[in-house]
Amino acid sequence: MRILFIHDFYQQFGGEDSVALAERSLLEDRGEQVLFWTRHNDEISSYGVLQKANFLSETVYSRRTVRDIRQAAADFKPDVAFIHNIYPLISPSLYYTLHGLHIPMVQVLHDFRPFCSNGWFYIDGKICERCKFGNHFHGIVNRCFRKDSVLSILYSTTLGVNRWAGMLDKVDAFVCLTGFFKEKIVEIGIPEEKIYVRPNFIDALPLKAAQSHGDYALFLGRLSNEKGLWTLIRAFEQLPEIELRIVGTGPLEEPIRAYVRAKNLGHIQVLGFKSGEEKRQLIQGCQFGVIPSEWYENFPIAALEYFAESKPILASRIGGLPYVIEEGKSGRLFEAGNAEDLAAKARALRGNPTEAVGMGEQGRLLAETKYGPQQSYENLMKIFEKVLDRHGSPALASSR
Repeated sequence: MRILFIHDFYQQFGGEDSVALAERSLLEDRGEQVLFWTRHNDEISSYGVLQKANFLSETVYSRRTVRDIRQAAADFKPDVAFIHNIYPLISPSLYYTLHGLHIPMVQVLHDFRPFCSNGWFYIDGKICERCKFGNHFHGIVNRCFRKDSVLSILYSTTLGVNRWAGMLDKVDAFVCLTGFFKEKIVEIGIPEEKIYVRPNFIDALPLKAAQSHGDYALFLGRLSNEKGLWTLIRAFEQLPEIELRIVGTGPLEEPIRAYVRAKNLGHIQVLGFKSGEEKRQLIQGCQFGVIPSEWYENFPIAALEYFAESKPILASRIGGLPYVIEEGKSGRLFEAGNAEDLAAKARALRGNPTEAVGMGEQGRLLAETKYGPQQSYENLMKIFEKVLDRHGSPALASSR
């Protein structure tokens, strides 16, 4: 199958970027023909005066995308477009262009970006769904994108104009990572027959699971408010007997470092960004991972990384997390935003190492089976086939 794979890389490499690269390898390793058509948001830092002046209009509807995608499609002749992130450089003009070329589109929903200017349904420390039906004026008034008025206008205008113009109708299939996300976008009005659930995956079999049961708690991820970092810190202030290591970077990195120093919390270490073998060793050395998100978390890659190393997960009971972490089987759940509940669950998990080991083993089993690459590949190809079947594509007939 000829797959036009589309992704706009973030300035700060994150989970979506790592998923996109893994998906590309998954398809190419199994013999699919892939054109990896990308842009990178680092481009913005080199923009001249004219490019900056045109940034708003190009984010709403990129003429460059129209031109370049038409040329790519003419040269590559794809059977299907597999889309991850398009904001801000690729823009929704992609949808209209591919639709006009009769190329079916499969859009992965890593977050709620098509329906919310910051993508999280979360602002000012609480869940917010005011824009989900299309009135993105709220995103401007509340400065929902990084509390920046200009960027909030940019993203809210982009989404508002294009939703009004029917961009979502152009997409043939939406891939949700959990059943929770499917439920939410059905509420928004996306036809259920267009929605498929397909989790993230990890190739755990080549990884030898950690033999050590570990002696500290570990957080992996972006250091930002929606990830529940302050709840995490408040919880472990109550747990001087449990070391906490925080791995990642983001807007809260320096404020958290300053807080830890000021409070003399020697058992809490902020280690910054880690990758590769260094990050893996940190996972292997922990007793359990913590995912304290307070937005509608989808399916964090960190969960699969913990599972692959046979580590149980302590996660907030919100969004897609209860669909990933099975209560009492692969981890424990606590009330989102409740530091006392998190502290109590962490203390209980620490006090029952046999239970923790059993949960870690269950997580490893999930990583090897339900969340393995072959299962993921087969699920994706089934989605492509259903979309192509609806289009009456000759590519599908030739593959049978």
